[in-house]
Amino acid sequence: MTDRRVLALAWRALLTATRMLPLWAAAGVQIAVFAFYVLQWGTGLPLVGARTALEQFTTVQWVLLGLALPWAAVRSGVAWRHDEVAQFAAIGAVRPSSIVTASVAALGVVLLATAVAGLPFALLAQQISALPLTDLWRAQLPLYALSLYAAPIAAACMLVVANRYAAWLIATSLTFAAMLAVPPGLAGGAVLVTVGAAVAAMLVSGADRRFWYLSEQA
Repeated sequence: MTDRRVLALAWRALLTATRMLPLWAAAGVQIAVFAFYVLQWGTGLPLVGARTALEQFTTVQWVLLGLALPWAAVRSGVAWRHDEVAQFAAIGAVRPSSIVTASVAALGVVLLATAVAGLPFALLAQQISALPLTDLWRAQLPLYALSLYAAPIAAACMLVVANRYAAWLIATSLTFAAMLAVPPGLAGGAVLVTVGAAVAAMLVSGADRRFWYLSEQA
């Protein structure tokens, strides 16, 4: 029964996200920037030194996602605040840990989809660079790992900080701090996923102690 409730809550959160204009705006801006970048490189004018088109494009993706993922998470309607979790728990007779699990899972799906939006343009950059397909996935997987890190981080910030703007700033700062700290490539991606999973586990394990009641700001 609990698993069904988690799935129902996650599905509800995903449906909510599909109706949020800021999420579509983030995806649209990404696509516009990536399309411009790939077409500009295709004219024979590399934008960053003598690196391959795929390496340059991945750098652009890395920076843009560092900005876009926390913003999309906070504005998606999927990252619920402390009082929203307490209200859901009271009205639906659902444990807060189930609600937080659903929120983090749905947020992971939303942010992963946001990161995957750049894949067609990365494929074009890989073809321009005449590199094997394995190089494409070696470049893309850390970006997907970043989305799985940003999801629990944004969820934690929304649960702890009542103000949405402050939560966004903190989530963005923590995301960029991790981007600078982790090693490049697949090793860094593995670190991001591990840290993200640890944060998600701590959120879920502590939810039933912390989120049964409304906060003092309510």
